[in-house]
Amino acid sequence: MPLQSQAVYCYKQQEYNKEEMNGFEVYKIYLAIKLHFTSKGRSYDFHKHLGRTTARLETFTKRRDRYFFHKLSKSYNNNTIVDYFVSNFVSNTNLWVGDIIGKTGDDHYKQWSKKIEALHYYYEQDIDYILEKDYKFDDLFMSVNGQHPPILKMFLSKRINFETVLILDDILSFTKQLNKNISEKVLWPKLYDRMIRYKPFLNYNLTKYKMTLKRKLNV
Repeated sequence: MPLQSQAVYCYKQQEYNKEEMNGFEVYKIYLAIKLHFTSKGRSYDFHKHLGRTTARLETFTKRRDRYFFHKLSKSYNNNTIVDYFVSNFVSNTNLWVGDIIGKTGDDHYKQWSKKIEALHYYYEQDIDYILEKDYKFDDLFMSVNGQHPPILKMFLSKRINFETVLILDDILSFTKQLNKNISEKVLWPKLYDRMIRYKPFLNYNLTKYKMTLKRKLNV
């Protein structure tokens, strides 16, 4: 079962006492996740708001795309729908529900679930890849002359996973300095924003990941 934050778990337990959902319930979760990933200035936080929005049934019934939400309610339940939307929005925040119905959305969810279920394994694989490169460890996270550091270049070239970058930042707090040193103001700010929005949906034992890194570094 994919890892989820305690806040998400509590939200599900409080809001839904059944496995099956209807289209309106799916729509409310879709709207909450979308707001979490796209609200200006990160003004909406899914966890702080417990997934609640001002969505109204009357508004929903007038939407031309309500069919998509009813269709999703037949394929996913309250234990999986949050993960389904998170897995899709973290890869592309400019989504309309029609974009993720069917194979595209299902594939994103399956790939994400596989990765999350084996998060520590993929983290170890990524650390091995990182340490094979000809860099001093600290240099991996440093911006030189305003450029992206090697760790970001590895992610952007799809050599390592986004989750690994997030976990390493949780351990090393390197993004604070990158915010000061990276000169380009298009790609990095968007990526950093996505990191901040996505991180609360990851649930992992930080001490375990720290110890893994220390073991790999022989320290």
